[in-house]
Amino acid sequence: MKKNTCSALAALAFAGSVLFSQAAFAAPVDISSVPGAVKLAAGGSLTFSDKFKNNQKSNFFNDLFTFDVAHASDLNLVLTSRSSSATNGLKLTGFGLYSSVTNNLMLGGNQLLSGIDDKWTLSYSNLAAGSYYLKVSGDVVSGTGGAFSGNGSLVSAVPEPGTYAMLLAGLGLLGFMARRRQKNG
Repeated sequence: MKKNTCSALAALAFAGSVLFSQAAFAAPVDISSVPGAVKLAAGGSLTFSDKFKNNQKSNFFNDLFTFDVAHASDLNLVLTSRSSSATNGLKLTGFGLYSSVTNNLMLGGNQLLSGIDDKWTLSYSNLAAGSYYLKVSGDVVSGTGGAFSGNGSLVSAVPEPGTYAMLLAGLGLLGFMARRRQKNG
């Protein structure tokens, strides 16, 4: 009877170790946040960010941030994530600008740093009026969670009418001064 008890205990221990190893190697889970909006401030500055809780190790995300462009503009962005070491926090794996109408990638970001500091940039000149979104992709590399943030500017690529008026007034003043010098000289 002792032999059967030992066999049963060995079988239970083996089954427990199999279940534990399967739990330890669970498939990564998509922990993407609900699509958010880029925060646009007066003057054209913009921000977006997300934060991930602890105990998300090995999971991945594809966060979307929407925004609208009223008229042709220049877009300049910097995306960053900072960790205490390369084995903590987040690993940013992608950054891109997409059209909301076609869902096509318009421009991928440039990765400048990876490791303790992840840094990506994205610049698009003369972005047409329309609806767009930014996609930030990455992995959680530790159980301590992590965060990323992006900031930049969305500035009109076409000068405002007041800018043209000031330019014309300045040229007129220069012409007036040049003519006056000719008369005096």
